[in-house]
Amino acid sequence: MTGRPMLRLLILAVLMAACAPAPSTPPAPSPTAAPTASSVPATPTPWPSQDAATTYRAIAAQVVAIRGLTPTGDVVPQVIDRATLQQNLAIEFDKDNPPADIARTEAIEKALGLVPAAASLRNLYVKLQGSQVIGYYDPTAKKLFIVTQDGGLGPTGRLTYAHEFTHQLQDQRFDLSRLGLDKLHDDSDRALAIQSLVEGDAVSVQTAWMLANLTATELGQVAAEASDPSMLAILASMPPVLLETSLFPYQAGASFVASLRSAGNAGYPGVDAAFAKPPASTAQILHPEKYVAGEGPVAVTLPNDLAARFGAGWTVSATDTLGELQARVWLKGGGVAGDVARAAADGWGGDRLVLVKGSDGTSSILVYASAWDTAADADGFDAAATTALAGLRLDGAIAQNGNRVVVGIRSGAAPAGAALEAILRGLAASSAS
Repeated sequence: MTGRPMLRLLILAVLMAACAPAPSTPPAPSPTAAPTASSVPATPTPWPSQDAATTYRAIAAQVVAIRGLTPTGDVVPQVIDRATLQQNLAIEFDKDNPPADIARTEAIEKALGLVPAAASLRNLYVKLQGSQVIGYYDPTAKKLFIVTQDGGLGPTGRLTYAHEFTHQLQDQRFDLSRLGLDKLHDDSDRALAIQSLVEGDAVSVQTAWMLANLTATELGQVAAEASDPSMLAILASMPPVLLETSLFPYQAGASFVASLRSAGNAGYPGVDAAFAKPPASTAQILHPEKYVAGEGPVAVTLPNDLAARFGAGWTVSATDTLGELQARVWLKGGGVAGDVARAAADGWGGDRLVLVKGSDGTSSILVYASAWDTAADADGFDAAATTALAGLRLDGAIAQNGNRVVVGIRSGAAPAGAALEAILRGLAASSAS
């Protein structure tokens, strides 16, 4: 579910930023920016009673000084309540995610055992976002929204504006539509990596602004709002895959951006350069050295006659990528211990998911073909995936050849036992390197 890139700030991401250690002193902005980083307040700035427009202008000037980018136009923030937000999100979700796309994604997630069979992925996503989003910038409509219940601009609202104004700067400087997120319908791992650059940059700026401009009391208020029991209850009801992929761009993205800023003491110009050459996988976000070295994902392909190998009437119904992050989430969902799942997914090199459907409409085979950095890495994933299949009670098999591993997960009248294993062995052998 990539859709049109509407940049949202989640309240839980704000809490993570509020609890994070203070960042290092912001480096000098790029030469094209008029303000200097030294203009960032070193102590919390008092916020006397003043009209909202004046407050927004003050925050914008401080963000410009931190980030080193100047705006090329004005976007007037619009304050909305949570009911309006939830309505907007549902409308935007349905507009940007056609039912056929949602059905394909849902089928893959359910085949992996990551989403309950009876659940609606659309409803889960809208419910999660509706409970967590506290502001968003829409780069297509060029609109910026802040969520508030009382119409006021408290510390959470001001912090949200700092985050979303950063997205406005990104869009005006780099043109976020050029990142191509709306075209990555069958490459969700790459989409998640690009989102991590965009959100990680905004979290970096937001955190610097927050620590310079909010008092300890205001930071406590932000944390209290992020700990609302009703929001936490919704989080607890969500499948881990939705939580992890929703928070990853903020948490891991911020770490990735920090690494870009510190590499060669590049500062934010190092982040600017990444917008011209965005990360290609969550592996590059998790291991920034891979991004710096240009180590992108290995192209993993499956034969054109894949569906025919399962019998007459079988057809490909969906394709996607899983990536290192979601491979780790899948392993953990299958009962693999967190540290073991992390280690097993660390050697990820590339993958391809293909869902094949039988003519009866109920039978299916999910083929997950993956490449690993070394044969030893493939061994580790093979062992962990065996545990995950059993833990998730999935009917499947695994084949390995060198650094390639192919997992098959079946349902209904799909080939089973020795027949399935023979097909998977053939696929692993044909793609081994």
